Amino acid sequence: MLALVRRLLVVLALFASTLAAQEPRTTEQITVERILIDARVTDLSGDPILGLAADDFVVRVDGKPAKVESVVWIPDTMTARVAAGLDEEDVDTGKETRRGRFFIYFVQTDFAREPSRIGGQLQFLPYAQKMIDGLEPGDRVAVFSFDSHMKFQLDFSDDKSEIEFALRRSVLTSEPPPPRPVYSPSLASRLDRKQMLECARPEVAFIYVANAVRNIPGPKTMILFGWGLGHLFGGRVTMDSKYPIARYALESSRVSVFALDMSIADYHSLEVGLEKTAADTGGFYAKTHIFPQRAVDRLQKTLSGHYELEVRKPSGLPLGQHELEVNVKRRGVYVMARSSFVDKP
Repeated sequence: MLALVRRLLVVLALFASTLAAQEPRTTEQITVERILIDARVTDLSGDPILGLAADDFVVRVDGKPAKVESVVWIPDTMTARVAAGLDEEDVDTGKETRRGRFFIYFVQTDFAREPSRIGGQLQFLPYAQKMIDGLEPGDRVAVFSFDSHMKFQLDFSDDKSEIEFALRRSVLTSEPPPPRPVYSPSLASRLDRKQMLECARPEVAFIYVANAVRNIPGPKTMILFGWGLGHLFGGRVTMDSKYPIARYALESSRVSVFALDMSIADYHSLEVGLEKTAADTGGFYAKTHIFPQRAVDRLQKTLSGHYELEVRKPSGLPLGQHELEVNVKRRGVYVMARSSFVDKP
C-alpha cells in the first residue's frame, strides 16, 4: 500500500512539472513611445546644413528636454543627393531609391478682386512657372484654389504644362471642370464635392486637403500662394475658430506649409495668419512683391532635402496637444519643424 502511494506521488509530481513547463512565462514589457519629426535646417538663403547628428539637435516637449534617438538626412533632389555623396549612377543602378516629392499648390484667390491681391498674383505667375520648371522626375503636384469656396483644379500630376495651366486657371473665379482621373495616389476619391462647395474658409479647406493626403507616406509640401489668413478685429488678428483643427490635420498628415504672400504691400494685417500657419507646420513665410526670385530660390533650396528625427517622448505626458521646440547647436541657421504634436491613447 505504501509503495502504491509513493508511485502516485511521483506521477503527480511529474504531471505538475510538465504543466509548469508548458505554462507561458509572463515578463514585464516597457514600451517607449517616439515622435517622428520632419525638420529642415538651412542657412538664411535656404541652403541646407548637412552633416548634422542626433547630438546637434535640441528638442523640447512642453519645455522639457526630449532625447533625440536618431537623425537621418533625406536628400530629395539630385543636387542634394550629389551633395550627400550620391550621383546619377547610384540612382540608375538602384543603390539609392527616390520616391519623388508630393506638392500641393494652394492658391488663395481674392473673390473681391482687390487690386493689391490679384495684381500680386498675376505679377508672380512667371516666377511660379520657374518653380514648375524646377520640378524633378518623380515629383507630383495637385492644385487647389479658394475664393468663395474650395476648388479642386488638378489631381496629382507630373505633367508640367498641365500644372502650369491649372495654376494660371486658379487666378480666375470660375468653377473648374472635375480634374481628369489619375493613377494612385489620387485625391479625387477622398474629396467630397458638396463639402468643397460649402467650404467657406481656407482653414477648413486645409483640413480637407490634409485628410485627403494622410495615407500617402512621407512628408508633403503645401505651397500657399496667399494673401492672408485670420480675422482682423479691434486692430488685432485672431486665427479662425477652425484653425486648431486645420493645424492638427496638417501636422498629422506630415504637411508643411510654405506661405508665399502675393499681396503688393510692405505690410498688411492678415500676413500674421500666413506667418503663423507656416511656422506651426514646419515651413516659412516670404513676401513676393519685392525680389520674388529670391523667394523662389530660397524655397527650392530649402525643399531639396530634410532630416527625419526620431525623438523619445518624455514620460508622464498627459493626453492631448503638446508644444514642440526643435533647435540645433549652431548659430546662423534656420530650423523649420512642426511646433506641436498630439498624444493620443
